[in-house]
Amino acid sequence: MEILCNGPKSCPPGGVGISNPGYWGMNIEKGQFYRVVFYARALGPINLEVSLVGSNGVKLASNNIKAFGLYVLTWRRFETILKAKDTNHEASLQITTNLRGVVWLDQVSAMPLDTYKGHGFRKDLFQMVANLKPKFLRFPGGSYVEGDYLRNAFRWKDTVGPWEERPGHYGDIWDYWTDDGFGYFEGLQLAEDLGALPIWVFNNGISHHDEVNTSAIEPFVQEALDGIEFARGSLLSKWGSLRAHMGHPMPFDLRYVAVGNEDCGKPKYQGNYLKFYSAIKRVYPDIQIISNCDGSEKPLDH
Repeated sequence: MEILCNGPKSCPPGGVGISNPGYWGMNIEKGQFYRVVFYARALGPINLEVSLVGSNGVKLASNNIKAFGLYVLTWRRFETILKAKDTNHEASLQITTNLRGVVWLDQVSAMPLDTYKGHGFRKDLFQMVANLKPKFLRFPGGSYVEGDYLRNAFRWKDTVGPWEERPGHYGDIWDYWTDDGFGYFEGLQLAEDLGALPIWVFNNGISHHDEVNTSAIEPFVQEALDGIEFARGSLLSKWGSLRAHMGHPMPFDLRYVAVGNEDCGKPKYQGNYLKFYSAIKRVYPDIQIISNCDGSEKPLDH
């Protein structure tokens, strides 16, 4: 952002900057602590006020972050802890300044410190789901997995590792950008915390508008095998070691996978499904593989 005030024109009270309400407002609770993390660089010194602001415009919490010199010429990680002095269920995060100059911001996050088992899930929302006593959790979604176009499909390898290193992707089905902070690992962790069995839905080379020929589906098949290794592999395996590095040395209890979402009837689905089925059963014979086709009235032909 380029700050033009505090030159010929004075900045307004409180400065200028950016504001993000999250989805329909952030739920900020009095006395709770919130960690705000962001990356920034600038052409000159920075003096940023990081605030949680209620829907009535009243600041619920704020801290200042200052940096200068060579330190801010390259991307740097900044973090501050905010303690809310009041409750507001439609609050927003604001980063403002009254210092003239140019500041670049990236990977901005505001999260409560007190989450379920420290896993990042809001305790109240987690409890609502837990009260349903789910036996399974199908994730990361349906059409979300496919994408309107394959270039915007959910690809699990882009959603693991440190949050700030995940590239994120455009959810073109529902028209929003996601930083993939809730990724493949978090889905497996949520299922485990709920005492539910995870059902991992992966892309089978088909979106709403394009399909990969069965003869070229091998990279997608390997991606699925790698995903199962991430969930179940040993500490010595490539992807199992990454899971352990993320804080879960024991394998997740992944018994079910689903090949695509509502793709039965699409020209390439049956051929692609058989490729996935053969490869997965060869390495993981115990895994149950879910087809998109209905076998309740007659046996499936695949």
